[in-house]
Amino acid sequence: MGLKITIALYTIFFIFQVLYIFVPLFTVKGGRYTERLKKEKGMSILVPAFNEEHIIKNCIQSILHIDYENYEAFIINDGSTDRTMDVLHSLLDLQTVKREKANRLLHKKVKSVYQSKRYPKIYVIDKQNGGKADSLNTGTDYAAFENIITLDADSVLDVNSLQVINTALEDDKVLAAGGMVHIGQAFHGDYTNPKPYFKISNLLKFQFIQYLANFYLYKSTQTKFNALAIISGAFGIFKKEILFEVGGYRITIGEDMDITMRIQSLIKTKYKDAKVKFIPEAVCYTEGPETLKDLFKQRIRWQKAFIDCIINYAKYLPTRFKPSLTVFLIVDALLLGSLTAFPTLIVPFIILLTGNGAYLALMLFSFSFSLGIFQSITSIIINNRLGHGFTATDRLRLCLFIPFEIVTYRFLGVLFNVFGTVGYFINKDSWNKVKRVGDSHQDYGNDLSENGTVIPINRDKEKLG
Repeated sequence: MGLKITIALYTIFFIFQVLYIFVPLFTVKGGRYTERLKKEKGMSILVPAFNEEHIIKNCIQSILHIDYENYEAFIINDGSTDRTMDVLHSLLDLQTVKREKANRLLHKKVKSVYQSKRYPKIYVIDKQNGGKADSLNTGTDYAAFENIITLDADSVLDVNSLQVINTALEDDKVLAAGGMVHIGQAFHGDYTNPKPYFKISNLLKFQFIQYLANFYLYKSTQTKFNALAIISGAFGIFKKEILFEVGGYRITIGEDMDITMRIQSLIKTKYKDAKVKFIPEAVCYTEGPETLKDLFKQRIRWQKAFIDCIINYAKYLPTRFKPSLTVFLIVDALLLGSLTAFPTLIVPFIILLTGNGAYLALMLFSFSFSLGIFQSITSIIINNRLGHGFTATDRLRLCLFIPFEIVTYRFLGVLFNVFGTVGYFINKDSWNKVKRVGDSHQDYGNDLSENGTVIPINRDKEKLG
């Protein structure tokens, strides 16, 4: 009986993994959204910031470099206890302004709203601490434009990102979307033309490859099946009215998945032809954890957020969500991703102690290894199609690292799932902030520039102003 269950589960796993290879391979092409529209849709960029003194400069700098005119940006200081507000005053030369708000979302008290004298499109909202969800609700309430772009404070927007989104939103059925998130340390150059750079630590290489697969393969496939359940908090796109209609962000440990699920529910019950999609051509760069400890914190929090959403929405899945989303969420993410992590962790010890099942385990591992290789190759092919090709040296580094990563770092996912799931039921609300390295020794002077300044993606300190 156990053998039949194992083979059945692996067969389902194999089907999903094959989908994640061939659907993106044949559907994600380069050259989409290259037409520059004459009319720019209004976009409000929201950046929640809590104790981000070391990394907020990079985020602001990238906003100043975007090739777009019809936007505004809000840095939402969520009661920071470090020098975040001092840095913002220094960089932006802030002045207090009166700002209209919609008064449609609840949030903590706003102390002041500022506008930059140097860069009038950038505003700062200084508010009482309420968490990321509360900050996003605050920014949405103050936003003037119909489209909301949400970024993490360590996110760096690609120069063409808003132009791509502007074209993609010509499809008025799109209520929300996610962009491509790259590990920033794996790129170098300036914000206007970053290039992949694979001379980084193995931990960052692992994250870079994992992000390629998670976004290019998984999210692209889920989009094709109308089953996208998570828009990454690092880079999201939303119609403001939809955020108002669902009541804004809920204060939870997984606000990005929660908001996506509530929008998907609205699509199923009210806006039948609407959709949530992934736009791989719209790119931002995020700072990946540089230590195993910080990576562990981040992934445990992600797993807790996933379990929280599953518990909150389980009873509604049959009636308020499309069947395809339910299948991907319950079968692939929960059953194959989270629940099977427990026997995966235990089985090797059983084999060592009893000697039973070694041949089957070796066979399944061989299949999984092959799938991992093919998925990584597919990710790299798509990455190249979308204009992020590697040098010959970096291609060699990738070829050498990928097999090693599959048999080492990739097994960390099992640990993250197990510890995150157990940790949720022990203390779901515990949250350890991941250390942001940024430019921890930088001068916070008024050296932002909108034109021509070389600002390295991978924090090449010598070139910073």
